Amino acid sequence: MPIGIQRLNAKTSQPNPYIVFIKPLKGRDEKIAQDFLERIAAQCLPVMRKHHIHVMSLEEFPPNREFVGRNFNAGEVIQLVLKAPGSGRWLPFNYVQMVMMHELAHCAQMNHSRAFWAVRNQYAEQMQALWAEGYKGDGLWGRGATLGTGEWEKNSVLADEVLPEHLCGGTYRSRGRKRKAKPVLTYQERKERRILKKFGKNGVVLGADEEEKVKLEKGKRVQAKPRVAGSLRGRELRAAAALARFEQNKDDGKKKEEEEEDIKNWDEDSSDYEDGSVDSKPAVDVDGTQMVDQNGDGMVKVCEDEDANDADARNELDQLHGLFKRREIKREPGGGNANLRSSDTSSTSREQARRKKSPSVPRDDFDDLDTRDS
Repeated sequence: MPIGIQRLNAKTSQPNPYIVFIKPLKGRDEKIAQDFLERIAAQCLPVMRKHHIHVMSLEEFPPNREFVGRNFNAGEVIQLVLKAPGSGRWLPFNYVQMVMMHELAHCAQMNHSRAFWAVRNQYAEQMQALWAEGYKGDGLWGRGATLGTGEWEKNSVLADEVLPEHLCGGTYRSRGRKRKAKPVLTYQERKERRILKKFGKNGVVLGADEEEKVKLEKGKRVQAKPRVAGSLRGRELRAAAALARFEQNKDDGKKKEEEEEDIKNWDEDSSDYEDGSVDSKPAVDVDGTQMVDQNGDGMVKVCEDEDANDADARNELDQLHGLFKRREIKREPGGGNANLRSSDTSSTSREQARRKKSPSVPRDDFDDLDTRDS
């Protein structure tokens, strides 16, 4: 469970401690969708535990022709589509579970980059290993003690139904603040700023301070400047100026710190933020309202749909289509619901059952029957 989040007085056992809330859509199929999502969460527990993935809310999204899953704020909300857009039948469980692996990979990598596909393929391989072991979940979820209605297994999609165009609807993050535009300075302003940063404020032209000249000349007002640097007067003036600077360093320490603080604040003015957003379409909730995060800020799309021409994306689609090819559709009497069963397994089991029930007749008995008929 994410740090700082703890559920108290839960009415039912949680299938996955790394997922805080599970929210199906309201309606007549709410209990079926709740059971569907809970089994998705229970089966992906080892993957989330191994990679330290935390999800705040796992939610159902209505059927649509655009996507099957999407991720908000790297796991704050993961939305999965559980039904086909055309007929409203339930999508196969393994199909939705692989979509869940795709969205969990977005918790580590937001964009559809090479790093993302490496993470996604790793999660998919681990899930396939769990399928091979027959893993369903921990505790009651693994023993099957909390069996649901099984409606989502009976009323599954047909093989020729049209699925959404894209598997992933992209990733979204909270709408942040953009930087203020940096003001354009003229050459004179840049020059003054550079001098101010190097020498500080209240500077005067060298030798133009009459009061300091009187002090250095021991109270005399001398208009002429020393012509020779190595003269006696020049040496005395330099020595007096050095002593004066030494005495002033103590008094000017605090003043200099204040000047540096002012310059620092001036430099940081350009890094201030203002409310705004990038040029992106805001995320929309189920009811058409704009989706916001826990702080009330809007959300924007970070990652677009996966590229259909990408080799990793095609490989993922082939894997998902393979889940349909390995299963055949059996229509119930009356043309109603349909079951997805493995063609090889079901046909073999029916043939073996038929052979066990039928009595075995030796070949010699067939020969005796042929002789009698003749």
